[in-house]
Amino acid sequence: MRKRNFIKSFLYYSAIIAIPILTVFLVFLAFVFQAKQREIREDAETAAQAVRDNYSLVLDSAATQYDILARNPRLSISLRGFISHKQIGYLDVILTNTILSNFNSLTNNAPYIASVYYYLDGYDSILTSDTGGTTRLSQFSDLSWKDSYDHSDEDEWLEHREMHQYSYTQPVPVLTYFKKLSMFKGVVMVNIYEEQLKQLINTSSQLDRFFILDKDGNFLLQGGAQTAQLSLEDKDLLVSRLEQSPDNAYRGWVDLSRGKYYVRIIPADCGTYIAACISHSNYYQALYTLLLQFLMVLAAVISTSLWIAYAITKKNFQQIDYFVEVFSDAERGVFNPEKPAFIKDEYDIILNNIVQLFLNQTFLRSQLALKEQEQKLAEMTALQLQINPHFLFNTLQTLDFKAMEYTHKPTAVNQMIEALSDILKYSLQNPHSMVTLKDEIDYLKKYDSIQRYRYEDKYILYYEYEKELESIPIMRLILQPLIENSLYHGIKPL
Repeated sequence: MRKRNFIKSFLYYSAIIAIPILTVFLVFLAFVFQAKQREIREDAETAAQAVRDNYSLVLDSAATQYDILARNPRLSISLRGFISHKQIGYLDVILTNTILSNFNSLTNNAPYIASVYYYLDGYDSILTSDTGGTTRLSQFSDLSWKDSYDHSDEDEWLEHREMHQYSYTQPVPVLTYFKKLSMFKGVVMVNIYEEQLKQLINTSSQLDRFFILDKDGNFLLQGGAQTAQLSLEDKDLLVSRLEQSPDNAYRGWVDLSRGKYYVRIIPADCGTYIAACISHSNYYQALYTLLLQFLMVLAAVISTSLWIAYAITKKNFQQIDYFVEVFSDAERGVFNPEKPAFIKDEYDIILNNIVQLFLNQTFLRSQLALKEQEQKLAEMTALQLQINPHFLFNTLQTLDFKAMEYTHKPTAVNQMIEALSDILKYSLQNPHSMVTLKDEIDYLKKYDSIQRYRYEDKYILYYEYEKELESIPIMRLILQPLIENSLYHGIKPL
């Protein structure tokens, strides 16, 4: 019973301490998760803007080449003469050399620019930064752009392709920027290295994944910390999210085959879109570490709380045991005024003083009751002593003489008076003094002689004892109550 109560009390105090701590922890955890979700959205937005800024910077470099090559009429005429292999004047040579020098400066200072092409319809030559001059199309190794140019109705677009920079080298993946000329029929093309563009974007965004898509849903470039290629299903899923967005700017969680990602899609230059992806598992790794630290702190706090609850419960039961012992001693008349060892604060002192005050009052009341009982006993004893035994004896002797006076001989009345006189004399002696068995039996026989006149032969009293026991001391009036109760309860009802 005590063990069950101890456990129940321990659980009660543990709940009082632990439940508020757990509640605060869960509220704080929910707040952290919400803050982390908000941080994911903000980071995706910031990362998408950073990718677009770097991507726009690259496209601006390509657009600048178009402005240089196409927006100056005199320069355009000089370039057409240069490509047609006609005889040109000194100024045309100067302008053409300026363009070629600009090509070299661009490719040297912008490592992500692979080459610049200038092509006019109807001519069999192309101006390239690779050769620093013109090259006949029949001798040019990179012609994979020609088909796209011939069949495109757009004025400006991007295309992912494999560039054969030289006939003896492997093809290189590039993004080619196409911009049709406005003065002549032709096109300016800027080839951008795919790997250099990825590195440029990766250094500024630190995204798990990013993608550049055109308006038709074609993936022009993909990069990020995770280099694994997307499956066709994943690509279709991203394209569907882009198409579902009314303003072509999607934000939300997308379940891809390699995990869950928060995706932010924003429009970019040249009719393209930037898709910034942040992985759920990678991003929350820091949160899991933080959560583990919180759990360790929580475990330490809960352990401390349980220890406090155990200490409080143990102290309470020490107080209960102490008070039970004190009250038990008080019932036995033992009062211990010593202060218990567990008293350490003012509350324990107040409680102990209250209990001690109660016990002292109880002790004083019991002492007072004992004194009153002793006083009553003394008064009864004094009253008993006021009755002179000689007066009783003299009265009984007078009654005995009167009976003889009327009968002139001893009768049963005289015998009863004599026996009663002896019994009174025997009983009025010191009740604490011991008598012999023989005296007690003689007194019992006198009592029996009186009862015989009442009950006559309705009972038989046997005295069976060893003669040598007559001298042993016994308490006074120990046998007479037994005989009296036997007669009262055994014969009187009959």
